Amino acid sequence: MKTQSLLALAGWLAFVTHTTAQPVHLDLSSRFDTDVFLEPGGTALTPPLEAARERIDAGTLPSTYTDHAAFLTADGKASFLFAPLKTSSLDAMAVNGQTISVPSGNYTAIDLALLSAPDTFMDPFSSLVFRYADGSTAAQRFGPLPEWFASPYAFDHSYLSYTDSSSVDRLLYFQTHTDDEVPYLLSERGNGNAGGVRFVDGNGFVQYGFTLPANVTEATLGVTVGNNFVISLASSYLDPWFSTTEGWTVVADSMAMYGTDHHALGNLRLYEIPLAPFLADGTGEIYVLLTDGSPADGWGPYIQNISVFTGTNRFFEEDLSPALNTAHATVYAAFRTDGGAAEAPYLYENRASGPSNRRHRFADGGQNLTYKFDLPDHAEEAKVMIDMANNFVVGLSGPLDIHRYAQVSPGAANEGEYLVDPGQSALGSNFRFADGTAYMIYQFDLPNDVTTAYAQVTVGNQFVIEVAAGPDGEFVKERDYVAETGNEITDNTNLGVQELNLANYLLDNPEKIIRIRLSDGVPSNGWGPFLTGIAIVDRPGTGEQAWTTVLHSMDLFGIDVRNEMNKGYYTVDLSPVLTANNPGKVAYLNFTDSSTGDGWGPGVFWLAAYSGTLEVLSDGPVFTGLKAVNGEPEAFGLNVLRRQYPLDAAKSLQEIVLPSVPATATSKPYLLAATLTPQSSVAEVPLAATLTANGELRLSWPASAVGFGLESSSTLTGAWSPVSGTPALSGDQLTLTVPTTGSANFYRLKK
Repeated sequence: MKTQSLLALAGWLAFVTHTTAQPVHLDLSSRFDTDVFLEPGGTALTPPLEAARERIDAGTLPSTYTDHAAFLTADGKASFLFAPLKTSSLDAMAVNGQTISVPSGNYTAIDLALLSAPDTFMDPFSSLVFRYADGSTAAQRFGPLPEWFASPYAFDHSYLSYTDSSSVDRLLYFQTHTDDEVPYLLSERGNGNAGGVRFVDGNGFVQYGFTLPANVTEATLGVTVGNNFVISLASSYLDPWFSTTEGWTVVADSMAMYGTDHHALGNLRLYEIPLAPFLADGTGEIYVLLTDGSPADGWGPYIQNISVFTGTNRFFEEDLSPALNTAHATVYAAFRTDGGAAEAPYLYENRASGPSNRRHRFADGGQNLTYKFDLPDHAEEAKVMIDMANNFVVGLSGPLDIHRYAQVSPGAANEGEYLVDPGQSALGSNFRFADGTAYMIYQFDLPNDVTTAYAQVTVGNQFVIEVAAGPDGEFVKERDYVAETGNEITDNTNLGVQELNLANYLLDNPEKIIRIRLSDGVPSNGWGPFLTGIAIVDRPGTGEQAWTTVLHSMDLFGIDVRNEMNKGYYTVDLSPVLTANNPGKVAYLNFTDSSTGDGWGPGVFWLAAYSGTLEVLSDGPVFTGLKAVNGEPEAFGLNVLRRQYPLDAAKSLQEIVLPSVPATATSKPYLLAATLTPQSSVAEVPLAATLTANGELRLSWPASAVGFGLESSSTLTGAWSPVSGTPALSGDQLTLTVPTTGSANFYRLKK
């Protein structure tokens, strides 16, 4: 590990130097074929990158940027030497299979400055190939790349599924709800479309039919579909208006495949079904029927496209989670919001949506999401880092004066632990309802020593709530909204907490089992209980936290973000609630929608609770504040991405082979600069110190010393801690001013 140290004691300063690697900026100018940055009032040298946005406005480059000088990226992790960006010039190369020679040498990494345009990313099967002097090669995945109107962190902590169909011979293909679909669409009932994509809910269906050539005896049906679907096939015509089951062969059932009712496209992908058994009938005809796997709740198949093909698709599936540098951090929790075992201990209240097909949660409209962190009792300072996007409000709270024995939200992963009889109730998006003769029964097994407890049932519409003691006890009516108020409400405006005293049901109940049943107060009109959650607590009162807002996207960006351009890492300091009044060091984080009327609330992908300094080893922005020549995007900067690829430092690198772009691709990534990090060099990185007029210590070091962080310690043998504050760029130096204390303190730069 390369370090640089400085001693400050009683006004005397001394420093020790070590060696570090100086970056090698590759000269790509002879390969440039595209004019990406356009000077104000200038003339473009090449056609536009996009018809509407054209190219990047060079006038929005940072004031610290100078042509012909190395520029330190916004995250401080790399430096690049660009072509002239402020004047008309070819300043980027469209990536398409070029071979780049490099000065032979041993390098630890290469950083690329990339722009992906227009509006898509390169497929993940594309690779960079590194050729070494000993004849060996190494390949690393090049894609995916966020597009230039996106956050550089667009793919962090998300799940990517990609299908390469280059080795497939399509016999037919169509997108739903397009003219191409019409020749194959035979009948439909109860269909709709969302964003041009067909969906089928409740008792609806959609039927397709086609005839294949007589010589085709083996082929594959491909259906890109999500949510709760059933796919059925037949080799001769059947009328689904007569029956959607009789004569049909079920070939895919999402409930059977996943064991859960998908509502957020968490299972959206291409499903492949062999057609040979149906083609063996000799008719050459194939009929495809899609129906809703859960007709009562309205979350049926969401169908993007259908194809029939021979050959083999190649699938890419990966959780795109960047690595963490925990060398200076104590990590208490780090988890994806994907519904997995890692998240479960921290998910305190889930009245949100998801996990989605990208495996993240989101809280739109009146939804909310709460996580609980129970930190070590000695923790006096801690933070939570959050990967999130869109229009969020984050609230912080300390411990409650109420103990919760159990909590269940409809559709949450643990609902099945409590829902002992669904009674033909229907599950919606984080709510459950029971109309007519339907009902729902939840069972709670409380601690054996409990004598007092309260049920807090959040419910609306025409509800009846009954309670029973034990698994076989008789139900006793506790609430009947219509009987009590005379109001046959149908708009759910009475949605709220109904609190029930359970003390009498705990008497003579050694098992401490309580059952709660909800049913329809007026079965004839179909507006029964609309349930969003049940909590069992030890004392009356809703137990609602007094949230202190610690992050608010409207305050940060000034606009209603609806496109994830603000997706990134946000940090919440937990110290305000980790006080002496909180000996258990418990903290709660709550996520709600800042614009409840439009459905673009917080998308939460990942959280980590920690002390110290935690670094996410991800991509990052090269510049901040860039705009297209038409002034877009509002409140954000365009994405010129810094991406690093590790190299084998034990070998001498000679060439880099860029990936080729398929002829059918509609997108091209652009390479603007590349920088190699040598394994070592003899150049010094001096850490200088001066005293300011007011007695503070100003530390400075070369901006070219990429990847170094400033640390301090009261002794040379003690623990080192990161120095707070962001270094400022002054000429070719980074500077940071720190207060002096009159006692000894050591400073060092650490790679």
